[in-house]
Parts: sequence; structure tokens; C-alpha cells
Amino acid sequence: IEKLTVHRITCLAVHPSKDVTLACAGDKRGYLGFFKLGKDGAENIVETYSPHAAGVMCLKIRRDAPQYIYSGSYDETIRRADIETGIFEEIYRAPVDSGVLYFAWDGPSTMTVSFNDGRVSFVDTRMAGDQVTRYDVHSHRVRTVDVHPSQSQYFVTASTDRLAKIWDRRKMSKRQPEPIATLQHRRSCTSAFFSPVSGDKVVTTSMDNTLRVFNSSNFTGDIKMTTCIKHLNETGRWLTPFRATWVPQSDDVFLVGSMLHPRCIEAYTTHGSLMHKFVGESLGSVCSIVDMHPEQSILACGNSSGKVYIFKEM
Repeated sequence: IEKLTVHRITCLAVHPSKDVTLACAGDKRGYLGFFKLGKDGAENIVETYSPHAAGVMCLKIRRDAPQYIYSGSYDETIRRADIETGIFEEIYRAPVDSGVLYFAWDGPSTMTVSFNDGRVSFVDTRMAGDQVTRYDVHSHRVRTVDVHPSQSQYFVTASTDRLAKIWDRRKMSKRQPEPIATLQHRRSCTSAFFSPVSGDKVVTTSMDNTLRVFNSSNFTGDIKMTTCIKHLNETGRWLTPFRATWVPQSDDVFLVGSMLHPRCIEAYTTHGSLMHKFVGESLGSVCSIVDMHPEQSILACGNSSGKVYIFKEM
């Protein structure tokens, strides 16, 4: 456990290194913290930066370029941090008052970006930001966007307008884009993600106190809900909303924060059963955000006071 950021953690990523345990977290005021776990009793190393002028909402690390960490912020920018030099470079700037909320890679230099104003864009980081087309896909903010793992023309969005939507970017018109599927929720939808191996499932998190799993194996038919789990997601204004996140290399298990006592991180199967609880004596507060190493048994979670906890199989 280490304090990485000054304020409430809003996003988190575990570095894919096989040799070093490294987690990074962003907070609601633009700070970015790095937590390198000490080996063999050595002290942990913590470094904190302030690369953004507003909340950091999304962190991504590409496995084919692990020296870089990408951060998206309410300050309308996406930045690339070189973890070896500590240099931050702006790679995209959105229009004023749009606010980057999330992004997902769909190619070596291209990404789908979601915004606070209900729009998405397909961004090529090699081009100027003013050349990017923006699409109205929701009536309210688009909290997350995720690209299908094997068919990158498909992506899913989650919005505070109570909807998650699946899109085919080949069929989107600028005037009135139409989703290929709409996934209804009773209250705000805080996240929606494709399963990481096949993309045949979508897991959503909603303020209606549910975690839902949908069958996305066939985009030509109806996208049916297969599982609905009752789960207290009303985190209130002082906690970052929960986002159910898939266990890497699994289409069957996902992780989510919990309001329960004792405090824990929960692992559910797509059939709705609670598979495991990650607990610890030092885990004394709600951790809203969770991420896992892509190959190793390393889990990190972050709370509202800027602290990150790491669970590691010894």
C-alpha cells in the first residue's frame, strides 16, 4: 500500500512488465502517481507528477510499447509519458469544453475517444486534432469506450444517459449515427467492456445497482442479456464510480470494487456467482478502481484518498 496521488483516484493501470511490479494511478485534479514495488524487502518507490490541468480519467499502457503510459483528461488532452525519462508529451488535444473521458486503441496509432459532451471521435495521433470528426452517440457524457478485441470496427460505449450502445464504425454517418445495439439500464451506465479474448460478451456496470453480462457473439441479431447480478454501485459523490473490469485473458471472470464490510475487491463469473474476495488487514476503505497484470497474478486497486493497494501471489 502506498499513497500515489494527492486526491481521489479516478483511473489505474498495472504495467505489463514481467520483472518489475509497477502500478500507476491518476486523480481528479490531474496528478499521476507511479508505485514500484520493492523487491526482496527493498523500499517501494513512489513518484508523483502533475501533467494535466484537470482530472485524469483514463490510463492505458500498450504491451507493444511498454515504456509509454497514455493518459486522457478533462483538460481536453491525451498525453504520453515516457517512464524512463519522466517526459510527458501531448499527442492529442480535443475541442474546448469537450473533456476526454476514456479512450481505447484500435490500431498502432489510432484510438477511439469518448467525451464529456456525449460524442466520440476516431483519432489518429499522427494527425492534427482539428482534423478529427466527432460523432454524437449519446445525449449525456460517454463514460467509457471499448474496442472489440478481434474486430476493431466494433466498439461499445457507456453513458450517463442510462444506455450502453454497440457501434459499427463502418456504418456511422456524421449526421445521425445509429448503433447496431442498445443495452438498456434503469440508471446511469458507468462502464461497458468487451470480454478480452473473443469479445463474445459485454459486462456493464450501472448505478441501478446491477452488473450485467450480454451476449455479443452475433452482431446481426439481438444482443441479449444473459446475467444480471445485484450489486451495490451507488458510490455517492465522494467515491469514483465502480467499473467492472475483465480479468485479462479470460472471457468468464471480471473484477469490481465493493461497498461491503470488510472492504474487498470481488471476482464474479459471467454466470453470476461470486468466485473470490480479495481482502487484507490494510484494505480499510472502498477501492473503486481495479486493474490486473495481463499475465501475472498481480492486482492493484485505488481509493478516494489517493492510495493504491497491490495484491501479489508470492
